[in-house]
Amino acid sequence: MIKIQLYWNNICILHRQELVFLDRIRSDLRQKGIDLNVRCFGLGYSHHMSEYLMEPEAILPDIVVSADLEVFEDQRIYIRLAESGLHPLANCLPVKQAECVRRLHRSDCLLPYLAIPLVFFADSRKFGGSNSICLDQLVKEGYPLTFGGVENSAAKTVVKTIWESCGPDNARRFLSNCTVTHMPIQAFQSVRTGEAALALVPSVYALRADGRQKKAFWPADGAVAVPSYICARKTIPEDAALTVINALRAPQISHFYVNNGCLISCSPQSPKDIWMSDSGLLRLPSPGFLETLTAGSFYELYRNCLGTETATSA
Repeated sequence: MIKIQLYWNNICILHRQELVFLDRIRSDLRQKGIDLNVRCFGLGYSHHMSEYLMEPEAILPDIVVSADLEVFEDQRIYIRLAESGLHPLANCLPVKQAECVRRLHRSDCLLPYLAIPLVFFADSRKFGGSNSICLDQLVKEGYPLTFGGVENSAAKTVVKTIWESCGPDNARRFLSNCTVTHMPIQAFQSVRTGEAALALVPSVYALRADGRQKKAFWPADGAVAVPSYICARKTIPEDAALTVINALRAPQISHFYVNNGCLISCSPQSPKDIWMSDSGLLRLPSPGFLETLTAGSFYELYRNCLGTETATSA
């Protein structure tokens, strides 16, 4: 029996059903000689995964599934994961042949799993005649957009995307004018209650737009994507890692994420995404930009503009 430790920090709003799937997967894998232990992080748990992995005494897993992107983007964490070597999953396993998925590629060792598009949610009385608003234009105008969450990858990915496309000065000015909520659902609620006219929210919340008083639409310059990735350390055999990952990408699970979360599944057997066609635009920080952006410079801007201390900023 091969023992495998999986760390999981994925889609918090769908986590209850994720736990059901994970329990079934663990049971099925036992029949294949794999004892999979799952430790979950994120909302409802004591730590975000990146927060825990920054601890000097943190125990490293064999496999990571994470939408907490600091795990992969903060080199202080990623270097530790890669010390024993990482399996080249992107060379071993196929992904959906769609432009939106190809844009998520970062390295051969990170396999795209899902992507959460961030879309506009608006008060129709103020934005009723427009479905072609560009995020970058709002940045340059200093529009007071609302988005969240300040301690997770949704807000951080928005800031990094803006930083790359518009420069640090525009990102700093934009952030100073924005309302960044603790969690993304609070940005959604602020438009519902009339506190804000326009918010950038995960697509799962935009499904609740009524199309009359409130509407949701895709940013004209592309939806910022918050992806989750899978990586597997060479502490376990490649064939065992692929067996676990194939179970995580089973059609039933992929269909659930697309149909119930309005997410983009990267599995080749997943259904067509609800929100977008193959030509739909997604945007996220480029691998080259992320390689040059140090944690220190990012968190200096982030903290100064938002007045927040984050666990991975030290």
